[in-house]
Order: sequence, then structure tokens, then C-alpha cells
Amino acid sequence: MTGVGRLSYCARSVDGLAALGRTLAGALREAIAGRPLLLLALDGELGTGKTTLAAATLAALGVRSRVTSPTYGLVHAHMFTLAGTGRKVEALHVDLYRLRHLAELDELGLEDGVQSTPAAACQVLLVEWFENARGRLGSPDLAFRLKHAKPGRLVNLRAHSTTGGRILRSLRGAAHPELQLLSD
Repeated sequence: MTGVGRLSYCARSVDGLAALGRTLAGALREAIAGRPLLLLALDGELGTGKTTLAAATLAALGVRSRVTSPTYGLVHAHMFTLAGTGRKVEALHVDLYRLRHLAELDELGLEDGVQSTPAAACQVLLVEWFENARGRLGSPDLAFRLKHAKPGRLVNLRAHSTTGGRILRSLRGAAHPELQLLSD
């Protein structure tokens, strides 16, 4: 399914990106309850806030450990229990910026994770530099493209699944003084 919805925001500061991440976490809670796997693509220029957005989202979901960029380790795994449900969730925060060859993607085992999620847990993949996978991970439920803008960052979102469309509709309600909805 391609393009079931689009949305654009201007995040005027890190606080605006964090507010978007917290709102995304709220939408993901509902989506996680009904799906074994959610795939989020985070693409954009260097320094636009992909890791900031991922960290705010994961913290709001319940990850207690500090979320940092997985640029050198490529994958950081975070396990947490979804509040109110008791459901165990594995969040994989992935950074494909340093991926040189697609064979390296095979070594990470992400395709296996995407194809067969453990029955006992839901899996959420937040993949920075998703475009470097060149289609090997399938289509994301929701894709983010971040760009430098004055002031702050332009965040374009595109849903690629029915679940992604539901998440996108929930994000329309994101409110923060440093976050402005540009298009609906």
C-alpha cells in the first residue's frame, strides 16, 4: 500500500521535536496493542533530529535507559513493558548511516526480525537512514523525512499502511508552542 496519508510540521526547536515524539508514542501505544511489528523510517540530512525524535518517542513509550544514537553500534535494543497492558515490547533503534554494503544488513539480521517477530513480544523498529536499506526491509508503516529549515526543522510524514494512517491521524493532534502543523 502506498501513501495512505501525509502530514508536515515545522519543529522550531528540539522541544518541538520532542513534543512530536511524545505524541507519536501515544499513537504507537494503540498500534502496538494490535500489531506484532511496527516499522518506522527516519530519513533526512545530518543533524536534523532523527535521534532526538527517536529518543523522545522511546522515552515516552517507557524505555528507562538513555537512548543514544546507534551510529557506531548500528542497533540498540530496548525492552520495556507497555504500561496498562503488560505486553512486552522490543524496540530496535537502528542507524544505517554507516552501512556500506547490503550484505552488512544481512549480518544485522533485521530482515529476519521484520519477517518473524517473537510471539511473546511486539517489535518496534525505528530505522534512521532507512533509505540506505534500499527496500530490503520492506515498506515502513510510517516514514519521516526531516530537513533543516528556518526556523528549526521541517518534518514530513507519510503513512504507507493502514496502521501508519491511523498513527498519522493521531499525530494531527500534536500540540506544542514549538511545533506548527503546516499541511494536513
